[in-house]
Amino acid sequence: DLDSLAMIHYTHACLNAGSDFGGQPLGRHKDPRTHFTIGSGFEPEAVNIERELDRLRRKIDAGADYIMTQPAFRHAPLEVLAPFRAQTAILVGVMILTSLDHAHRMGQIPGVVIPDEIYQRLSVYEKAADQGKVGKEIAVEQIHWIREQEWAGLYMMSPDHRPILDTLKKGLA
Repeated sequence: DLDSLAMIHYTHACLNAGSDFGGQPLGRHKDPRTHFTIGSGFEPEAVNIERELDRLRRKIDAGADYIMTQPAFRHAPLEVLAPFRAQTAILVGVMILTSLDHAHRMGQIPGVVIPDEIYQRLSVYEKAADQGKVGKEIAVEQIHWIREQEWAGLYMMSPDHRPILDTLKKGLA
């Protein structure tokens, strides 16, 4: 019965303060507080970006420790987060596309926007394996950009992110 804002608020203000939602202590021991790290999501390409930004402000005010964006294939939509970067850690989502078909399926998910340039890069190749290599290249490019822009961090969505990590280790060594 709680939305994300209420859950953030109650976790921060109650559980992490040592009380249940009714204000009763969580226990009789010296420190009954929980120590939850509170994260929440943000959709940089939301249809109603003002509503999304309002909810983001309220989530941070309610006690969110970090924010995770939807997968960000374009950099420009992330610019709306500039004022919030000093307030909380923002982790940028990186999705590793395994094929053109995978990109089309993911592009159907609300909040996931895959630009035409990505589809075009993937469609140059006929075989899914070759398209997967392009998907990995795109992910590596995104990761380098996130590091260059000094975002707090990133998280990866992938069936298997080990090849990306291996590529990054070679490039960072």
